[in-house]
Amino acid sequence: MGIGVYGQAIEILFSRKFYWFLIFPLIVLVLLFLTGQWLVGLAGDSLSGLVEMKITGWLEGISWLQWLSSTAGFLIRILLRITYFLLFMAFGGYIILIVMSPVYSWLSERTEAHLSGKKYPFSLKQLLWEIFRGILIVIRNMFFQLLITILLLLCSFIPLLGLLAPVALFLVSAYFYGFSFVDYAIERKRFNVKESIRYVNKNAGMVTGVGCVFALSLMIPWLSVIACSFVSILSVIAGTVAIHRVTEEKQETIQKI
Repeated sequence: MGIGVYGQAIEILFSRKFYWFLIFPLIVLVLLFLTGQWLVGLAGDSLSGLVEMKITGWLEGISWLQWLSSTAGFLIRILLRITYFLLFMAFGGYIILIVMSPVYSWLSERTEAHLSGKKYPFSLKQLLWEIFRGILIVIRNMFFQLLITILLLLCSFIPLLGLLAPVALFLVSAYFYGFSFVDYAIERKRFNVKESIRYVNKNAGMVTGVGCVFALSLMIPWLSVIACSFVSILSVIAGTVAIHRVTEEKQETIQKI
């Protein structure tokens, strides 16, 4: 069911009531890029200035080596930008999930209202709680995914098991990303975090399917963060559709009994 719900999710996203949600990833990407560039530039100028001053002091009186200070400063600025880029590529998916949490909460609620016809009156307290819970779930999932990833990387050195490690890494990431996307819909069932974990584990296949598309978008070379920011909007809708279907199937089963 997980991947299968994306067909309906695409229809919903590009409908007249939802397509404008695609502007939020664009805004977030621009803000993250500008903020990151400013912080990296600020850190680079401060650190390179300090290093240049130290090297100039060490080389005082040796005029023909003075070029080393400016070269070291330049290299530090470049290394900081490369490090920022690599870290953003590695953890950009979760950064997007955290920053976009308010949008996801609102989008999931709108999607469920569209599917069920149920109206949800605006509540600032409830919205803030959903945002906080969403961020909490993302941080929890990031921690456990990182822990399991390290264990799987260690297992990759074992013959035969190493062949399965890449597939296992992908499925683990898909599961945890899917968890983050479906939890916005699960929260409206008034489940606490422990109940949500049990619910997700019970429907692990569906949750992993929902997260697969987002995990695949993170594998696109150089454009992964851009792609995943837009795909995440689709994944939130897909997660909400999936939970709605599971709930409907459960109600139909109860009625038959």
